[in-house]
Amino acid sequence: MTEFDPARFPRKLNLGCGWDLRAGYLNVDLNAFHKPDLVGDARDLPILPSGHYEEIIAQDVLEHLPRTATASALREWNRLLQMGGTLVLRVPSLEGLAELFRKSRSFNKQRELMQCLFGTQAYTGDFHLTSFTRLLLEGYLTRTGFMPQRVDVMHDWLFDATARKIAEVGPSLDSQRAHLLKIADDGDFVFEAYELLLRRKPDDGGQAFYLGSLKQRQLTREQVLGIIEGSPEFRDLHAGSGDV
Repeated sequence: MTEFDPARFPRKLNLGCGWDLRAGYLNVDLNAFHKPDLVGDARDLPILPSGHYEEIIAQDVLEHLPRTATASALREWNRLLQMGGTLVLRVPSLEGLAELFRKSRSFNKQRELMQCLFGTQAYTGDFHLTSFTRLLLEGYLTRTGFMPQRVDVMHDWLFDATARKIAEVGPSLDSQRAHLLKIADDGDFVFEAYELLLRRKPDDGGQAFYLGSLKQRQLTREQVLGIIEGSPEFRDLHAGSGDV
């Protein structure tokens, strides 16, 4: 297989392109059957260089990711963009859809709106896992190094937005989790998980519980991280980052 060379492609990205393959862009999608230039997860694209791209288009992408991955994806896109680069987004408006539901008295129309809210669900990945209000969309952008420039409403239920990169931000929690899962020793894994996620050393009780559960295979490492991230302590610590 020929090694992928980003330098052979334009300095513009079309992430989660689906069938919308654009000339003048590097088209990226998770599904190979869409025949993108690069098959990859838009949340984590280490093969692509930092600060290299002038523009990123991500239309109808964020709603397909878990709600808790919103900030992580935006942090990765921040990494890829040059300073001053443009991010173009299209995401569902929960407010707009709620108003359309309120006004509609037609079964067929409401069934159509349910597809707008939850995706077609026709194949793996075509499910909507989150949605946005104007406040949430602008808040996520400002917390991940972007300045919103325009947030318009299309067809009464879609946000069409552009933002400019104005600051560098740190790596996403998702990329740091990936590092944690590669640690060989369970004790080191638990210690570093506490340091990263709770910004402290593990207490004796917590360390014993997680180490015992891992040893007896009562919990996987992914489940350990999920429990820690579900704690009030984690949510309080990371509330301002947009990662929760």
